[in-house]
Amino acid sequence: MEVQFGTIVLILLYWRKAFGISSDEAFVITTTSRKQITSENFGGIVQDRMTFYLLQSIDQSLPSATKERIDFLPHYDTLVKSGMYEYYASEGQNPLPFALAELIDNSLSATSQNTGIRSIQLKLLFDDAQGKPAVAVIDNGRGMTSKQLNNWAVYRLSKFTRHGDTESDHSGYVRPASVPRSLNSDISYFGVGGKQAAFFVGQSARMISKPADAQDVHELVLSKEDFENKERNKEAIYSGYIRNRKPSDSSHIVNDDERFLLNVIMEEKNKESFTAVVITGVQPDHVQYLRNDFYHWTRQLAHIYHYYIHGPKGNESNSPTKESGAFNSIDIEISVFEKGKIPKILNLREIKDDMQTLYINTAADSFEFKAQVEGEGVVEGIIRYHPFLYDKETYPEDPCFPSRLKEEDDDNEDECFLIEKGGRGKRPIFECFWNGRLIPYTTVEVFEWCGFPKKRGLVPFECYNRISGVLFTNDKFQVSTNKLTFMDLELKLKDKDTLFTRVVNGQEQRMKIDREFTLWLKDCHEKYDKQIKFTLFKGIITRTDQPSKRMQSPWATYSAIEWDGKTYKTGQLIKTIKTVRIFHGSILNFFLYGDHDGDVYATGGEVQIALEPQALYDEKKIIPICKLDRSASDKAVKKYIEEEMAKLPDKLSVTWPEGDELSPNETRHAGTTIGALRIEIVNKKGEAMQKLPGASHGGSKKLLVELKVILHCITSYGCFRM
Repeated sequence: MEVQFGTIVLILLYWRKAFGISSDEAFVITTTSRKQITSENFGGIVQDRMTFYLLQSIDQSLPSATKERIDFLPHYDTLVKSGMYEYYASEGQNPLPFALAELIDNSLSATSQNTGIRSIQLKLLFDDAQGKPAVAVIDNGRGMTSKQLNNWAVYRLSKFTRHGDTESDHSGYVRPASVPRSLNSDISYFGVGGKQAAFFVGQSARMISKPADAQDVHELVLSKEDFENKERNKEAIYSGYIRNRKPSDSSHIVNDDERFLLNVIMEEKNKESFTAVVITGVQPDHVQYLRNDFYHWTRQLAHIYHYYIHGPKGNESNSPTKESGAFNSIDIEISVFEKGKIPKILNLREIKDDMQTLYINTAADSFEFKAQVEGEGVVEGIIRYHPFLYDKETYPEDPCFPSRLKEEDDDNEDECFLIEKGGRGKRPIFECFWNGRLIPYTTVEVFEWCGFPKKRGLVPFECYNRISGVLFTNDKFQVSTNKLTFMDLELKLKDKDTLFTRVVNGQEQRMKIDREFTLWLKDCHEKYDKQIKFTLFKGIITRTDQPSKRMQSPWATYSAIEWDGKTYKTGQLIKTIKTVRIFHGSILNFFLYGDHDGDVYATGGEVQIALEPQALYDEKKIIPICKLDRSASDKAVKKYIEEEMAKLPDKLSVTWPEGDELSPNETRHAGTTIGALRIEIVNKKGEAMQKLPGASHGGSKKLLVELKVILHCITSYGCFRM
């Protein structure tokens, strides 16, 4: 209090002298909110760079307008919480893979000038013996000088605003030349994503980098804890130090929680250039997800970078020759280190079931096109056709988000109905890639020229649901700073002035794209779809066997179908598959739900059969057409029926196992002994039978023999015949 009192007395004396205030003239000092400064509150109110009023009284009106100097540096939460706000608009998906992708983007950009292998390692350091969990992304790119590392730390300092800095990594930025699918590695852009991602994953980011042809390693740490300490100590928050050291020098690592850094730093030896981003303070739920959902998030990363890993044509597994070139040199490797476990290591190129690989390798044909929008915006597009094969659609499901639609249990024959996937279903056609990498939250539903027609035309409606698509854009389309969404793509593509052209063998074709697409789709349907053609229309019926009233009508009935190059007709013998019991029978009718009136193609339907041999079963069954055994021959079915017929009762066998046989029409006197009888029913194979064959009869249809003694005549001698 003495210090504060002495200070305010000196201030008052100074102001009296500076402003010519006499000793008998009263005045007050207030803040701009008119709170008077006194010796009692001086320490709690007065801070550096504050503006004060010198007034005659606390309620004096201002004689003129004043200016108050302020600082408005953003709070450090702008940086450390930016990722949380950006990534949690995740549309039902865990956003962590997209945050990791931001760090990989930086590495792809950093290695773009490499002449050899472009190595990008994503290491999950979860070995408790080496410290607390950490995530590291390490590349062998060009590295950063201390000035470039300083630039990296500046939030929203994009490559376009770094001109004039001779050491800046993007000084005098030159846009890359046009390449197929815009795979130019120019995807580290805004000065935002890496820092957002780092602080979304954890609470501290350590940047370690060595540029080519340099002796020193430069190291910078940004952490939430450091920001909080600086705020508490009233220090400049957005300032710090870059440690410049020799490679493999880990003398500054003294915290046991970061022992893993000793190995990371030791690996610097003999590296010409590199950058390592090491994130600590990893959120516990992130650690759990990365451990438990390794399959899912690695597939998502393989999807995001599919065309960087496999080249412009993608992962064509069925191609006899693999495309060679610069893309074969990109190695994105994921490794997980846990205590007591063998390290788990996976190269994204090894993944064969990411969505783009599935789309490419289930497609029978493709339709390429280009869209030219106003300005320099160019979009390359591919539409792929996924045919219907025999009993199912081949449009792939997302392994990370499988459909809830499951086939009914085949063990329950009473509920043996065909459940069909509707191909694409409600999913949009086009996924969208920007400069070669997936922008995951933006899709394009359809274009007018490739959507469902207003009325039935050359192609069945269901064929439009068998197409998937990809759009590749250059950087003339804006994306969000975290590369989750396009900002203007669909709006520009659907502008009336956007010109679409088909591309054949790399050449643009100046034809009507809607007609070209329809003819292509028709050709795909006729060449590749293995659907069922219903022929010989009989009429419309109501089926009371259906449990749902809504599904009882209308049902079109047919006498024949064409399926997989074969014709099936009424009366034809067939065999079933995937039914609880294998049925053999003859075709009675084919059923197709809907109000049809002639020949029609469909992806499924039902068939009514009479079980054979009818003398044994006298029963009818209705099953899905997909459960007909297409490999069963007519000869094999007939042989089975003949064998079943041979199991039917044929004659009675009467034997006298103990002798005293009574011959036919023989007369015996009363009291004469005859032997014990054995009477059996035998089939055509001579086998004794006690019940009817066939599983449907169970044990209830037993065969019985009834013996009757008939009094044939009466005489005085009392004879009888049996």
